[in-house]
Amino acid sequence: MSVDCRIDFLVEIAGEVSRTDEVIEYVGTMGGGAERKILREDGSGVAYIGDYYFPNLQVLHILPSRIQLVSDNYRPDEPVSSRFGAELRFWEGALQPDGSILGSWTCAPMDVDDRGIEDFTIFADGPWNTTTLSR
Repeated sequence: MSVDCRIDFLVEIAGEVSRTDEVIEYVGTMGGGAERKILREDGSGVAYIGDYYFPNLQVLHILPSRIQLVSDNYRPDEPVSSRFGAELRFWEGALQPDGSILGSWTCAPMDVDDRGIEDFTIFADGPWNTTTLSR
């Protein structure tokens, strides 16, 4: 079995809400598409494609360069329908000199048995990054 994952989220920052010498806090929204494909050796398999929207996003710039994106429903002790969904609620990365953010992400299982494909054990780690858009 192999797994292939993709995320394509848009983060919009609405504004700054607080500032200390250590942390600048912003609020915004985040949403877009996420995909997880589980394939057998012969190429058959299943794909999960979904749209996600987080209307209340907290963006923390932990000075000098650490960034955290925390969705409104992120509570580490709260169960979610899948570990895949849980991984979409919290992002951590580092601010790059060009203004983009680079971090790592774990594409976790969907925690389902779908058409004979059990998706409980395969994890895929990889990078995530942002690009900056001017207004």
